[in-house]
Amino acid sequence: MTSGEYHDQGFNCCESTLQGLGDYLGVKSDLIPSIATGFGGGIGHTGGVCGAITGAVMALGIKYGRRDPQDKEKRDWLYQKVENFLQDAEKELGSLNCRDLIGLTLNTDEAMKIYREKNLRKKCHQIIEQVEKLAQTYLSLD
Repeated sequence: MTSGEYHDQGFNCCESTLQGLGDYLGVKSDLIPSIATGFGGGIGHTGGVCGAITGAVMALGIKYGRRDPQDKEKRDWLYQKVENFLQDAEKELGSLNCRDLIGLTLNTDEAMKIYREKNLRKKCHQIIEQVEKLAQTYLSLD
């Protein structure tokens, strides 16, 4: 399934993106989507880094992350790829932060009411699809 299809089922941005990219990579784990749940709404609804972005970074880690703490070369290679990914995502989206992308911080009942009234979930869906496409280009590096 795509990240957008997971979002249509009701998963948050991070959960959706990580699951969609996990499917793209052929990775199945009981940890997905639960490991991503707390990153929704810009990390715990604080408006920080967009959940779709954090989900994509997690997917990059799944594919390219190190298992050996002494493997500094692999760590540094991934850090550079993540930095490049974040720069490209910010260029494409205009910001990396949820509050900037949707115009709200979702940590109050009033903000959630506005989110629903303005159907901002649709905007999140578009962001998820953009991030998924960009992340797939980075996940095809080898």
